Amino acid sequence: MANAKILAGSTRLKQTIRILNERWMLTEATWGDVVRRRFEERHLAPLVPAVDSAVIGLQKLAEVLDQVRRDCSDRSELT
Repeated sequence: MANAKILAGSTRLKQTIRILNERWMLTEATWGDVVRRRFEERHLAPLVPAVDSAVIGLQKLAEVLDQVRRDCSDRSELT
């Protein structure tokens, strides 16, 4: 069930970045200076594409592991 763990991790990562963005937006009402914008540009904005790439990579990894399991089970049936 490694695949389930990989996909669960992927889902958790997506949920976490969504929650982070929601909470970050709440700070806008009380913190709107240049430091906030710089922090967002330097640290938060790069997270979204990085998380998207990680999720895609995890999904591909899960697909590869599925294929490996199928290939290995097919071979064990031949013996």
